[in-house]
Amino acid sequence: MRKNINKIVAFAIGISIMSGSIMPVFAADTTQNINIQNQVSQKPILTLDEVIKSAISISDTLAYDEMNISYIDKTNDIKEDQDDFNKVSDDVEDFHKDTADINLKKAKQTRDFDEDRLIKTVTDKYNVIVTNQMKINKAAKELEAKNKYLEDDKLRESLGMKRLIDVKSTLLEKEKLENSQKSSEDALKDLQYSFKSLTGKDLPQYSLEQDVNFEPLKIDGSIDEYLDNAIDSYLMYTEQLVNLNKDYYDRDYEKDSKITIDDMSNAEKDAKDAKDAKAPEPPAATDPDYVTKKAAYDKLNETYQKNITDTSSRYAQILASRLTYLSTKLSNYQQETTINKNKKDFKDQLKTLYTNLLASEANINYDKKNIEITNENLSNLKLKCDLGIITESAYNDEVVKSEQADIDLRAEIISYNITKEKLQKPWIAFSNS
Repeated sequence: MRKNINKIVAFAIGISIMSGSIMPVFAADTTQNINIQNQVSQKPILTLDEVIKSAISISDTLAYDEMNISYIDKTNDIKEDQDDFNKVSDDVEDFHKDTADINLKKAKQTRDFDEDRLIKTVTDKYNVIVTNQMKINKAAKELEAKNKYLEDDKLRESLGMKRLIDVKSTLLEKEKLENSQKSSEDALKDLQYSFKSLTGKDLPQYSLEQDVNFEPLKIDGSIDEYLDNAIDSYLMYTEQLVNLNKDYYDRDYEKDSKITIDDMSNAEKDAKDAKDAKAPEPPAATDPDYVTKKAAYDKLNETYQKNITDTSSRYAQILASRLTYLSTKLSNYQQETTINKNKKDFKDQLKTLYTNLLASEANINYDKKNIEITNENLSNLKLKCDLGIITESAYNDEVVKSEQADIDLRAEIISYNITKEKLQKPWIAFSNS
């Protein structure tokens, strides 16, 4: 009995000597969480705003968009001079000017859309990297706690209170954590390399912000009206071009191109009359005035043949133009139908996103309440640990678990923000423009 008591005392002393160095860190609201690692490392903090500005400044896509806008502007000026030189009708001139104006606005809108997409890409990658860093830090603490357990198990095994197989099992768990940690660190390096190509920033030289803002989406009026306005903004210039073409081809194009039904009938009649006209008679070879009459005949015959060719060509041209016109009109209606269908499809998809947004908001509120309870529980466990009711290893386990609650909340807020932005800017959600 005395021997057993000595073992227990030795074990207790051993536990006390080998107490771990993990400091209690209560779970906190991610929106207010301060990145302690940033303060410790003394590395300059690289904010998300700084990264976004850098990515915009080196973006090949945005550089091309700016060049495209400049070229469209210059081309529009030349086309306007061309119309003035050709003295086109007012209808044609107005149509060309309106088309040029909308195309320029659409190019500028495309540039804005591409910038929004780039900002989202940078933001997503930045957040993924921060989350991975948080997970790696958490895994390091798990590994530290597992090392403490291993030391405790070895002591228990030496005192006959633990089987060797249990020690081996703990050792294997430690090895698994080490392998996972190494894999996560390698994956993070790959992410950082990709991020440097996108933004020009070498992340290992900086500390990153962990904060993410959570601002619930507030809608004035109905959700249907909100989504309709967002979709209309997205398709604005595409729809304007379709309506402009549809209106011009329905109202003015036939007249301006001289391919109306009457024009077509007249051209057909002219071609038929030319073919039916009596051909000039050539002079007889025995005619004493043959040479003079032959010259007159050749001139008349040339005019006759040219009239047949010209009228036939004009009729064929009108027929071809009429077919192109009808095909274009049908295409305009098809594009209008496509836009209307897209609006309905987009709205269905955005409705689903809005439903997901509400569910995500509920999850965030739940996670916050769960963290509050976790913090209270950690306070109680800390007191028990100080009083010796529970071991420090058991307490440190709960501290590490609480960090997962922070990570989960942060991930939910990021997911919420992504969904909210897709609702506010449908061009982020959909690839076509």
